Amino acid sequence: MRRLLLSLLFLTIASAKAQYQPGPDSQVQNVPHGIVEKLVLAPGKFYPGTPHNYAIYLPANAPATPLPYMIFLDGTSYLGNNLRAANVLDNLIAAKQIPPMAAIFVDPGILPAIRPDAQNRYERIFEYDSLSARYVNFLEEELIPAVAKKHTLSTNPDEHAIGGTSTGAVGAFVAAWHRPDQFHRVLSLIGTYVAMKGADTLPELVRKTEARPIRIWMQDGANDHITPDQPYGTFYAGTWPRANQLLFDALQFQGYDAKLTIGTGGHDTKQGGAELPEALRWLWRDYTPEHGIGKIEPHPPAALGKAGWDTRGSVWATVDAIGNWEPAKEKVLEARAITAANIHYLADGHGHILWSSTLKPGQEGQVASPALKADAVALSPDQAMLIVTDPEHRHQWSMQLQADGTPANAEPFYRLEVLDDDGGAKGAAVDALGQVYFATAVGIQVCEASGRVAMILNSPVPDKTVDAVAFGGPDREWLYAVADGKLFRRKMKVHAAPIDKPEKPPQPPL
Repeated sequence: MRRLLLSLLFLTIASAKAQYQPGPDSQVQNVPHGIVEKLVLAPGKFYPGTPHNYAIYLPANAPATPLPYMIFLDGTSYLGNNLRAANVLDNLIAAKQIPPMAAIFVDPGILPAIRPDAQNRYERIFEYDSLSARYVNFLEEELIPAVAKKHTLSTNPDEHAIGGTSTGAVGAFVAAWHRPDQFHRVLSLIGTYVAMKGADTLPELVRKTEARPIRIWMQDGANDHITPDQPYGTFYAGTWPRANQLLFDALQFQGYDAKLTIGTGGHDTKQGGAELPEALRWLWRDYTPEHGIGKIEPHPPAALGKAGWDTRGSVWATVDAIGNWEPAKEKVLEARAITAANIHYLADGHGHILWSSTLKPGQEGQVASPALKADAVALSPDQAMLIVTDPEHRHQWSMQLQADGTPANAEPFYRLEVLDDDGGAKGAAVDALGQVYFATAVGIQVCEASGRVAMILNSPVPDKTVDAVAFGGPDREWLYAVADGKLFRRKMKVHAAPIDKPEKPPQPPL
């Protein structure tokens, strides 16, 4: 009996070990093989003193046309025995299931110690587990140009992919998130979307932000940092499967082309390695040799307009079309507010809010601004409240206008979303519902009249701060924004109240 139990235990362990094995598409096959060249990128401005090891894969019989490419973070791991990315690329390219492409396998940097008794500075967490644009800027300004000096690469974002494992998956997703004009396809294996350096906030950010043209394959294992004795997670930062599920839910909510597979694996690359061929086929599934590579665009959520669909805070119920910014030539409105009684309010950027009447000489004054460097104000649709921006901090201010026009009763009423290096707001506008549109580094953040961010509209220029925002047009249903020194506008499904006809907004959701 004991021998039988031991045999069954052995079979169970062997079965678990054998569950995720590299399939035929991960093996060396009788197909043309690409070449892998190993290189070192010298230190640059984003990670001073820190070199990066990387490798370039070039497909066999590469065409003379610019090559699509995919960047793999933790590149050495992807070339290793579990993931076997070079074999997978050889086989899928030969089968014409993905386009002939280059691949860039880059490792995180290590700042070498200058003394034998000192430790190196390991950059992996700083590079990958960050919500800032530093790493994608490193890719765009240092790594990719270095590769492009040797090989002709496509400049079409539909022909660019990026992938990573664990914290590298966070780095890959954040790179595409900041620069959807550069990366449209993302591979995320055992993604570390937990509370280490802010990645746990990504589901919230994605759920509120206007969809971007990104397709993403996500993989995790049900036993990733989870044991029978600790089903709530073994690590202080959270539980990986639940974190991946939350991000996937947010992506689906906003209409992304996303897929999540949760198997029985742990925090390793065995399951990801077994799935890698299928993942790459799925990411590039719009490719055919006859028609080339397709275009990736956001699509409306399946539940849009159906029973139970909640329009509160919905980007799809607020904008006329996703990403419908267009260049504009009209004059930008000043960063001041004017009431129907022709009282002008202005924040001077030096700690004061000034007001004066053009109809009643002498009706003027100033009060201390609740935000020292506030330089923009806006009025609620009923002209009862003055919104005051703070460019340095996340909280934005609401002040009540008294009968004589004096702003009073200031509160840090609106709480914005911020990433690693962000400040506050540079401008504000208000629609007839009382929703406030704040110009910020992450886009135009739209706060309900109750003070909470309900949605974020993308900047007209990817990863560029929105510097000013205003409603305009004959019916005040065009939203104007300044980004990168240029003026843009987009049609909205909401409108702003006319200056000469104040409107009492509805009671906000509480």
